[in-house]
Amino acid sequence: MTSQQHQLADDETGIEADDSMDGLNEELPNGTLLLGDQFTITRRLGKGGFGITYLAQDNYLERSVVIKECFPEVFCERNGTSVLVRSQMNREKYRSIVDMFMREARSMAKLRHPNIIGVHRVFEDNDTAYMALDLIDGQDMRQVIDDKKQSLTPQQIKEILIKLLDAVELVHDADLLHRDISPDNILLDKWASPALIDFGAAREEASRGNRELSALLVVKDGYSPQEFYFSGSKQTPCSDLYALGATFYHLITGEAPANSQTRMAEVAAGNPDPCAPLAGQVEGYEPKFLEAIDKAMNVLPKERIQTAREWSEIINPKEQRPPPMLRSVDKQLEKTLTRLVTETNKHVMTPEKPKEQPAEVNATQPKKAVPDWVAEFNAETEGGTVPDRKRSARPMPKAAPAPLKLETPKAALTKDKPLVLGASTPTEPDRTVTSEDINQALENAAGKNAAPKPLALTQTVQPARTGLKQRLGRFRGRWKG
Repeated sequence: MTSQQHQLADDETGIEADDSMDGLNEELPNGTLLLGDQFTITRRLGKGGFGITYLAQDNYLERSVVIKECFPEVFCERNGTSVLVRSQMNREKYRSIVDMFMREARSMAKLRHPNIIGVHRVFEDNDTAYMALDLIDGQDMRQVIDDKKQSLTPQQIKEILIKLLDAVELVHDADLLHRDISPDNILLDKWASPALIDFGAAREEASRGNRELSALLVVKDGYSPQEFYFSGSKQTPCSDLYALGATFYHLITGEAPANSQTRMAEVAAGNPDPCAPLAGQVEGYEPKFLEAIDKAMNVLPKERIQTAREWSEIINPKEQRPPPMLRSVDKQLEKTLTRLVTETNKHVMTPEKPKEQPAEVNATQPKKAVPDWVAEFNAETEGGTVPDRKRSARPMPKAAPAPLKLETPKAALTKDKPLVLGASTPTEPDRTVTSEDINQALENAAGKNAAPKPLALTQTVQPARTGLKQRLGRFRGRWKG
């Protein structure tokens, strides 16, 4: 097998994929399509108690991925591509495992860390569940241990452990346990950077001690702590740290540690621990580095290192860490941002009042200039006053005076006595004329048996009542002249 084939050859039990297992017909045939036509199974990589791992092609993104299938072999069997429950009595348990698989895949997808394998997709198909994972080009730690031609330096091993402790801390902070840490579930890329894989045995609500279906979980001799062997036992973050310590014990010494149950039995009987401590026996490492591994592997949970952060502080104190790459924060800018956030939240949380309609404003609109002749024409048509104009070339004709009324009896008229005549309208002022003018006017009128005509002091020509076009033409002609 190539290194890439071996790296995920069995993510749960360490059983390498080979042709002798193909006769079981439990895996999906090569070329099987999943999720419609998005994924195509290329070949099987490995098999465990709870699932089967495949190399697959993502047909949409055109890349290789790892597909993990939920297949608890204790309860189910393959019928074509579908997964069937062997007995109706186990249908509820099987459904619980599938739901747990989906739930844990979604929790893993939230663990964004460079040293944790990424989950891209989780879906149901063939009456079971699947998750699509990153395919990492590298080797698993078990292969590195078995290869005598290559070895890691103490400094490389320390750096790998520090990175994995940071990843495990993130897992535990998310209220998860990995529960299957071992050399075959740690991948190393070509830069010797680790990636924690296979959370197939992970369980939610780790801090609450809820271990449903724990009797079905796979344990690995030499790596699993003694509490993993008992159904319903209390499992905490220090259970994962035991498995991590046992993994590095194997990496450093080249031999897997003794079974935790055997160790517990010997210690309980008062005999020496069959797992010899590392401190004082291995050269090239700091004493505190080896002592921390020994403490993490204590058979009694209460005597172990309890958190990944505590372990990291022992082997990598803060004073030895490089300073974080953080920019100094401007205090004034920080206050401004805080104020803006507070005001924004207040605005969002406050119900919006109905907007008041603005009062109508009668803004004075600029009037379009109107030719003077148009204004005069409109004024004359409507009987109004003709506006003044600044032209003196042609005087405007005056309106005819109102007819005069005789207010003094005819017998009282004399030649030298002036006579006052009243205006025909109250707005026109009275005019004084001589008796000669009046008498002449009366004689002219009497001779024709007609009403007295008004005296015209100025000759007036009334405008003719012509059509609209003629009138407009007259006004245009007058103003052009």
